[in-house]
Amino acid sequence: MLDDLQIVRRLESRFALGAVMATLSSLLTSPLPAAQAARSATTLTVFELRMGERYFRIDGVPAFVMGRNPVGVNAEAFAEQFQKTAAAGERFVRIHFTYSPPGEKAGGIHPDMLKMWDAVLDAAEKNNLAVLPVLGIWSDWNDGSHGEAWHLWKKNPFNATLDGPAKRPSELLEDTECRKLWFKRLETIVKHWAPRRCIVGWEIFSEVDLITGATEDRAVEFAAQAAAVIRVADPAHRPTTLSQAGVNAWPKLLGSDAVQIVSVHPYAAPPFGGNLDELILKSVRERLQICRKPVLIGECGLDWAPPRGTLDVAPGAEVGIRHAIWASVVSGAMSGRMLWWQDGWDQFEMADVCRHYEQAAAPAAAFVKGIDFTDFAPVACDAPGLMGAMLGNHHQLIGWFRDARCVPPEWLLRKVRGREVTLGGHTGTWLVEFVDTTSGRVIKRNTVKAKKHQMKIPLPTFQGSIALRLTASTEGSGARVEELFPQFDELEARLAKARRQVDKPTLSLLARAFSGKLVTQEPNDEAASALLERVAATRMRS
Repeated sequence: MLDDLQIVRRLESRFALGAVMATLSSLLTSPLPAAQAARSATTLTVFELRMGERYFRIDGVPAFVMGRNPVGVNAEAFAEQFQKTAAAGERFVRIHFTYSPPGEKAGGIHPDMLKMWDAVLDAAEKNNLAVLPVLGIWSDWNDGSHGEAWHLWKKNPFNATLDGPAKRPSELLEDTECRKLWFKRLETIVKHWAPRRCIVGWEIFSEVDLITGATEDRAVEFAAQAAAVIRVADPAHRPTTLSQAGVNAWPKLLGSDAVQIVSVHPYAAPPFGGNLDELILKSVRERLQICRKPVLIGECGLDWAPPRGTLDVAPGAEVGIRHAIWASVVSGAMSGRMLWWQDGWDQFEMADVCRHYEQAAAPAAAFVKGIDFTDFAPVACDAPGLMGAMLGNHHQLIGWFRDARCVPPEWLLRKVRGREVTLGGHTGTWLVEFVDTTSGRVIKRNTVKAKKHQMKIPLPTFQGSIALRLTASTEGSGARVEELFPQFDELEARLAKARRQVDKPTLSLLARAFSGKLVTQEPNDEAASALLERVAATRMRS
């Protein structure tokens, strides 16, 4: 437990009292320069995943990251998406570097393609985003013989009908000339990008189980060989991963040394009934328990099928997606959001869902900002009438819960009153913040005390869903902190007001500037009226 001084300092850090006061002073006395400085300030963030840990470290601190699966037809399109990603508080992107242009030879990389991909990584670094490159994808190695919707084997330069070395897609998973050439290509890419600081790992292949003719044993051997190539080519020895389709799981593959990050792709199409939040919680926690490795949500969605007549275009779909984003935060996964159609892939299906979700993760990203996820693990809880989860360690907890009745296809939002969450195995007094999941704002602060190793947390009235943060206290410090709650609320309100003033200069401010009242005037300065007279006289003479 923390003593009084530690807990007050932690709260001061959480609410950034000193920073708030300094910012308020700066904004209120010199709004425009302060705003420009804040917007132009950038720092190079260090991302890494250390052996045995479940979260990326950002500048040395374990953190949960929001991210996307961006796509674009050129580097400029990617750059635009990266700007939107960073603006929403997201820090991570998973990019498919898999396209082979016409004329590219098996095992090679077209120079123009590599040049464009370099420009994409330049744009990611400019926006301070961590990148997980995907280096192979199932659709290039699927011939459609099992009715798959996307199969591009006929266009694959490794196909023998295009003068490639392989007669079958499954030759990639066997000891063949095809695999040797593919590993050559893999080695070239990894060596070329190994010096890049934005790269946080290597996804060898996306949804390897959808390769036509794939088996678990073949996939395990392929993964081991590919990971060996990467370890030689990458002096930094970044982690490697492969993914499977949906929530499929080949135990031997997930347990192999090549899979240092377990990647899951939850899509809530039948038989999951569109309950993406429940599917995320279930699939992530099962893998945490079985694999004992970090779990990455690589991609997800309400349905894997194109957004036409699916739940992705239902009137309440935005509620379902936002619930899934919050569920990822408390699932134990290292990443959240990571949508597919809503991250830009809709453009290739002549659909239009992406624009509705640009800021969908912003409230959750703000919620987790500054939280140290060291030793965070799922926490058992009971919440009658609600669906959700808790996550944390011995001194800090986070949770998210929704109305259990808010389900697809309508996702009806109702007022929820009189609910509580019960946790076992906790003692002492805890400081609680309740957060509105739509805006990300704190709506109430309170303290709760555990009794007989059980803690009951009464929830305030909410609509749809609610999030909460808890910090362990000691006897006596809870009362001291409660005294500070009104000050926190007042400071937050003043900061919000100051930011509004900065972002939108008032007419009165402009009037003061043009009348010479914004800054101190020198007594010897020429009056504006005299200056105008001189200008007019000059024009008449000319």
